Amino acid sequence: MLFGFSRQPARKPKPPDFDPGLKDMLQLGQALAKHERPPPRSALVHAFASFVLDKQENERVAVEDSQIGLLLTTFRYLQDTQDEEGALGLSVGDMVNTMSLLTGPGVRRAIETTNTVSLARSLFDEVNRKEELTAEDRHQGLNTLIEVLASKKKPMEARDLLEEHWKQDSSSIDRKQWVNVVLGFARVDEQEQMIRTIETMEEYDVSFDNQAHQYVVEFYVSNKNVELTKKWYEYGVARGLRPTQRTLRRVLGLCIYNNELQWGEPLLRSLVDGEPCNPKDSKAYWRLILQWAAAKGKSVEELDRLLNVMVQKTRERGMDVQPDMGLINCLIAFATFKNDSYTAERYLTLGRKWGLEPDSKTFLLQLDYRISSGDLDGARAAYDELKGRELETDADLRFINRLIVALCHQKPIKYNGIMELVDDLNERKARLNPETVSALALIHLQRGELHDLIDLLNTHVYRFEANKRLSICNDLIQFCFDRSILTAKVWDGYNIVRQTFREMDLETRTKMMFEFFERGRSDMATHVFGHIRHLDSPEIKPTVETYVLVFEGIAKAADAESLALVHNMLKLDATVEPDTKLYNSLMLAYLGCGDPRQALLFWDDIIHSREGPTYSSIQTALRACAEAPFGERQARDIWSRLKRFDIRVTKEIYAAYIGALAGQALFDECTELITNAKKEAGLTPDVLMLGTFHNALPSAKQEAMKTWAIEAYPTVWADVQKLSKRKKMSSSGGFLNGIHYNIGTDIAV
Repeated sequence: MLFGFSRQPARKPKPPDFDPGLKDMLQLGQALAKHERPPPRSALVHAFASFVLDKQENERVAVEDSQIGLLLTTFRYLQDTQDEEGALGLSVGDMVNTMSLLTGPGVRRAIETTNTVSLARSLFDEVNRKEELTAEDRHQGLNTLIEVLASKKKPMEARDLLEEHWKQDSSSIDRKQWVNVVLGFARVDEQEQMIRTIETMEEYDVSFDNQAHQYVVEFYVSNKNVELTKKWYEYGVARGLRPTQRTLRRVLGLCIYNNELQWGEPLLRSLVDGEPCNPKDSKAYWRLILQWAAAKGKSVEELDRLLNVMVQKTRERGMDVQPDMGLINCLIAFATFKNDSYTAERYLTLGRKWGLEPDSKTFLLQLDYRISSGDLDGARAAYDELKGRELETDADLRFINRLIVALCHQKPIKYNGIMELVDDLNERKARLNPETVSALALIHLQRGELHDLIDLLNTHVYRFEANKRLSICNDLIQFCFDRSILTAKVWDGYNIVRQTFREMDLETRTKMMFEFFERGRSDMATHVFGHIRHLDSPEIKPTVETYVLVFEGIAKAADAESLALVHNMLKLDATVEPDTKLYNSLMLAYLGCGDPRQALLFWDDIIHSREGPTYSSIQTALRACAEAPFGERQARDIWSRLKRFDIRVTKEIYAAYIGALAGQALFDECTELITNAKKEAGLTPDVLMLGTFHNALPSAKQEAMKTWAIEAYPTVWADVQKLSKRKKMSSSGGFLNGIHYNIGTDIAV
């Protein structure tokens, strides 16, 4: 406390925001994977029931497949841990409610189907074992299972189950399940089975009427499948069915939006001939006529005249029907679909000419086409108009999310304007889309607003499916790979990502480690490796390749402290069996950190191993010999082994042997090796040999080497001198009075 004022308390990050019950079920999944103690059974029963209840009360919110997977894991755990009396803990009502949830709108949006089907089957089997089960609950469970199987790509099983129980007691089955099975085959594109199911329906006196026909046609319209919409529309007509008005309108809408006007012309005429006699249906009829005319290329002025004609015709039929904003909105929607924002604005002017003021739907459409056209100021104006209006659903959330993302990508960024939109959504407790979370996270990271970034991620990412979380994680990691970003900011970003996305894979973590090596921060890279090393997940444990990469990075950085740390980790890692490649990297690391004697100890491990040395091993060992005390003894031993076992000597190995002797100031032996290169190894003296000889020599002997090279190999030495050069450094990092030519002698382990 200073002058009576206390210091402001440090801001605490928001805890992760989980759906009711989700945290306990997540902990169960983690406990089972790690063979640890799970949460109490009573807590899991409560978690299961509360999660299902919350999703039923908020059915517009999608239930992700991973969440259904957690429900399945929890349910099976409760089954496996029942007491002697077989008490599951969940009531029949809880299980029936869960089955109802599986056919709700939230689950229908889930892409994966395996978990949903498995959970439905498990629930159905468990429910049917209960003695207190009522006939109503039994029937509901059966109908739910059939619907789940049909909607989740198991229509054959659904039909078999449906037929089996229909034969036993048709009153237990809702007749709409036959249509659900037909639609199930439509989802997996089994046209023959759709026909066969319809024939089976008729065998059981269940008619494929115009209502069932409507469902099938609407399915293909919703999926924008023009050809199959045509096929099944005509299939119903050929069977003598009279399509419903809704079917006609949906099919004509598909024709308008997919330029199928020629095929749809007869359908439009049939609709005109059957013009409705009530104002409500007249409006729907007018919308189609106006959109059709717009699709045919009619101008705004021509549409205005068409409106006058339709108003006049209804008056002649004794009805007073006037255009409303819904008619204008349908035209704006079509212009939006065509990416024609200019015409959309003209349609808005047409509405005002008829005395019609924009409504909430109009401003939603404005948001859409103005964002698409890049008019973000106009989109923001449409949003401001929309804010004060009532909306029946959260229809605006998709567009507001798009607006936030577009503003985040705008240069320069209007930060305050973006945060106003975000605050509005937070007040509504609305959820942000993954793309929005990603865009906002990058802005917070760029601005150094780490607490805001953590709060944003904790509020939203735990509700997303795994692939959506991965997308956000990848965007943040890509930010860290941008070399224009300060390393301190990248380090902050990495730490937040690793704590939030614990599922981040080994490849991504390894790339992050390599990034810090490239930035010259081997200490940070070593910390990243340590984070990998201490993870619980067996899929994200460091491999031999990971160790090799970290030792190579340490070698280039000459970071002895990091080397000691990682080498100790390797000694304690029972999951990694060292091989030649790993020993090679250890040799390079110790050589790079100025300890050639320790590097050569790994050469001993290599030659006594079952795998034995590689050319990289030999080259690295010879390089260590150049710097180790009395290294010429080890170098000659290696050379004698090569000769004794008749191993082909490459130019890299020959040059490395010359370098090993040169490092020990054995000038005459080196000149003799170069002179006899043809005889010894079938090689011609080149830039690599002379450059290695020069670089490895003590500085005091470099001038003598130059004099010799100019006389013996003037052309080759001239090529060496063309190479870039720098001051020679000792392995401990100090500068010597010599020159080092960059001859490109990096060794691949």
